[in-house]
Order: sequence, then C-alpha cells, then structure tokens
Amino acid sequence: MASRIRLLDEFTINKIAAGEVVERPASVVKELIENSLDSGATSVDVFVEDGGKKSILVRDDGCGMSREDAELAFQRHATSKISTIGDLETLSSYGFRGEALSSIAAVAKVTLRTREHGASEGTEVVLAGGKLMSSSPAGCAPGTEIVVEDLFYNMPARRKSLKSKAIELTHIRDVAESYTLSRPGLSFSLHSDGQIELVHVPAEGMKGSLASAFGPKVAEGMLFGQAESDGIRAEAYLGRLEHTRGSPAEIKLLVKDRPVKSPRLVSAVVGAYGSRLMKDRYPVGVLRLFFESSGVDVNVHPSKREVRFDDEGKVLEVVSRSVQSALEGPDLSFKYDLTKFSESFQPASAIPEAGKPGPAQAVLEVGPEKGHEHAVIVALGQVMYTYILAESKGNLILVDQHAASERVVYETILGAIETGNEVSQQLLTPLVLHLASSERKVYEENREMLEKAGFGLEPFGKSAFAVRSIPTVLGVAQGESALRNILSDLAQMSEPRKLGLDVIWRVACHTAVRAGDSLTQGQIRQLLADLMRTENPYTCEHGRPTMIVLSPADLERLFKRRV
Repeated sequence: MASRIRLLDEFTINKIAAGEVVERPASVVKELIENSLDSGATSVDVFVEDGGKKSILVRDDGCGMSREDAELAFQRHATSKISTIGDLETLSSYGFRGEALSSIAAVAKVTLRTREHGASEGTEVVLAGGKLMSSSPAGCAPGTEIVVEDLFYNMPARRKSLKSKAIELTHIRDVAESYTLSRPGLSFSLHSDGQIELVHVPAEGMKGSLASAFGPKVAEGMLFGQAESDGIRAEAYLGRLEHTRGSPAEIKLLVKDRPVKSPRLVSAVVGAYGSRLMKDRYPVGVLRLFFESSGVDVNVHPSKREVRFDDEGKVLEVVSRSVQSALEGPDLSFKYDLTKFSESFQPASAIPEAGKPGPAQAVLEVGPEKGHEHAVIVALGQVMYTYILAESKGNLILVDQHAASERVVYETILGAIETGNEVSQQLLTPLVLHLASSERKVYEENREMLEKAGFGLEPFGKSAFAVRSIPTVLGVAQGESALRNILSDLAQMSEPRKLGLDVIWRVACHTAVRAGDSLTQGQIRQLLADLMRTENPYTCEHGRPTMIVLSPADLERLFKRRV
C-alpha cells in the first residue's frame, strides 16, 4: 500500500507559513515597519497603492544590509534578532521568527534595495513567488527600501478575499498609528496613491501621535495616568467621557511598544471606569505596558499579535490602577463643542408657557471632602422640573436632577456596605409580597446583594415573602414598588448577575429624585452639596452625565456673539 503521509514541498510549506503571517496588506506593512524599527531607523516612510493590493513600499534610514545578508534575509527562519532559545526570554526586538520576509516573498513580487552606512554601494535583490530572480549591486541611499507588488498574485482565492481599497487602507492606517503611538520619537509618514495620509514628526511627541490616532479635539483633553508594581509599569492615555465609542476598537494596547490584541487587558481598562461609562459605551485611548524583566511571552501567535503574561493578575491590577489614576484628579464633567449646533440653531417661534416659579438663587460652598477642588456653586433654579441651573467658576452648569440623585444614592449605599454601616431600616409592620416564580428565581440568584443593599426578606408561606427591612434611602411607601421594579429589571437581563452592582444601581435608580419632581431651594442645595461630595460627581451609575458645563465661549457661540 502506498504511503499516505508525505513531506510537503518547500513552495507549499512557504505558502502555508505565509498564510499564518500575511493576512492582508496591513500585515505586510506591519512586518516591514517592525523590521525598519529593529534596524535602528529614526525615519520610516510608507507608500501604498490601491490599499496595498497593487504595491507597498517601506523606506527607512536604518543600518542597512550587506549583499550576503540581503540574500539570506529571505530564507525561512533567517533572523538577526535571536541566536539561541534563551534569547526569547529577554527579547526586545519586534521581529524574531525569521518568517516575515520569506512569507511575504512567497506570495508577492518583492524588490529589496539596501545599503549599509559607510558602504560604497548597495544591493538590489528581486524575488517572485519566493524564488530569487536576481541579486546585483545597486546605487541607493543608506538604509533599506522594500517594494512589495501584486500581493497574493499566485493565490487567486486569497487575493479575491481582500476588501475594498478604503477598507484595506483603514487597516494600514491603524497599523501606522499604532507605531507612532509606540514610538512617538519616530519620524513617520504614510502615503496612499500619491496623497499624504499621516505625517508624524518627533517634535510633536506623544501629543502628536494621539492627535493622529484620535483627532486633535479628543487628544487635547486626554487624561493621563500611570501605575507601577514589581517591575510592571502601565501608562494610560484616555479620552474624556464625552468621547466614548460604541465598541472597544479604539482602545489601543501596546506591550513593550508592540501593538497587541488582548480582551483581558481591554476588560481591565473598561472595568476600571466602574459606573462612569454608559451601558455599551467604551473609552478611547492608549494603554502602554512596560516590563523591567521578561514577564511577558510574545511568542504566542505567528503574527505576534497576542501576548501571555507570567503574572496576569498583577498586570491587570497595575492596568486598573493606571486607569483609575487618570480618572481621579481632573474635572470629568461633560464638555461639548457647540460650534456645529450654534450654526444650525434657530430661535424658538414662541416662548413656552411658564410653569411654577423656580427656587430663589442660593449660594452653595462645597469643600474638597472627596478630593474635588474647592468651588463655589451658585444654584440659579430648576427648569422643567428636571434640570438644575447653576454657575461655578464663570461657567454655566446644567445638572440632571435624576442622574445626580442616582449618583448620590448609589455611592451612599455602596459606601455603607464597604464601611459596614447600617444600610437598612426595620419595618414595624412587615410587608407581605407574593412573588411570581420568575421573581422568586431572580430574588434567590441575587439574595446576598439585595440583603447587602438593605432588603431583608423571609419566606412567608408557599409563594409569599415578608419584607422586614428596606434600604434606609427608601421611604416605606416605596419599598414594595422599588423591590418589584428591581426584580423585574434583573429578570430582563440576558444572564443572571450575582456580583451585585446591578442591584445597587437599580436601588439608586428607583429611589432617586425623578424627572418632573418639584424641588425646593433647600432640596436643590442639599442635592448639589451631596453630589459634589461623591467620588464621581460627573456621571450617574449608568454612565450618563450628571452635569454639562457650558463655558462663556460656548454661550457666545450659541448667541452668535462669536464666529
């Protein structure tokens, strides 16, 4: 019987390896930029045509190569980055597998021009489909230039799977932005079909890199935080709360200056925000991780996108602290650019009928109990029984009374739980509730946290419960309706939640001052005072803003006093 197992030929092996390393034009750009950086380049220029499908050119001013090295570089597992297996433990370079150039050459037409600094002449090497076509002396500048043409020309199915020029260019730009973020001292440019897509000069530093990646307006207000422990250091550059996105795609992760993908790191960043984020909203920004010793394995994936940490728990803890440090100090109130709004603003055709007169102006002085800077807030009144107008530091403050009250109640309950203070009030006459089977199930799943939040229930017959205590923030009349609403909310969630913050959120939501409630002067003063003494006065527990700040410049634009 003929053997069923056979050795693959070198051409097939190279194409399989190429499939692991080269997924699309952006993969080629990534590998070539990394080689440039590893060569000591201080300047890298990238030129692409048709989203990289027609051609990719990467030019650098790095160390260059001799003719012998230029030819050897396209052999499988040829690398200048490591010599023994032990080198993987202390790896600081980007490329090390020795498969990038051979993989690219296997599925494209490649021309390499390179010259060492101080050498009298350079070398030109031409390959097609992994085969060396020619190698000859060439006149070229010091450094290296690689041209990759007709990517996947010998793999029709793979070439057909490539997306439109715009989509492929977006992936290439994402790669380029990642390296300007990891190397802010690098001179870098990206050109597409003769048009400049991105330019970064070293003088702009990290600020310029952030502006290129997220836009000048987002970058200008970015918050910075850092943390360090046991040789692990994290730096977080984060957009303000008004710049959140609907997906975590704009959270850039850099480990030892290497762009990576890591759901665990993303979760750590998002989790550190706590209740500052609205549901299904994610921050934008950059997380940079550095390690004094090895501490991280980058030899996990052929394209080097994934990493594995020696002590993942410690890494996640440091990441969380770096994000929290960015969010603790600055004013996180929502600030909006009203330029576009003011351009289209039309005066109301009629003044709406006035309601009840608002409370008289009241001056409220708030101290720095929770670390917020000392401020004098002038409460101006209530509008539509929903919003509170106030003034502070020359800015107009609009406060959503329900969101503000939610934040106050939420932190009151959470603080009482954390400090062991009493959170419940005993009822002289227990409330008897008959719960449906679905409500009983939700109650049992969340019993522990409901009790911590202040609800004390005991079985009372087959389907009934006696409510003997309710949260102190609730009135007796609110107890039954609040509990039923909380159980109803929890029942509608896609999966059971047993960790508890959802319970506290819902207690706060069903206890807080509502939109439409008329507030007295004293109630307004107390609400603003309580709000400014919370850990996070700028968002409710759902992540909605509690207040919006309008500067004098914003008001001048609205009234067209400023162009």
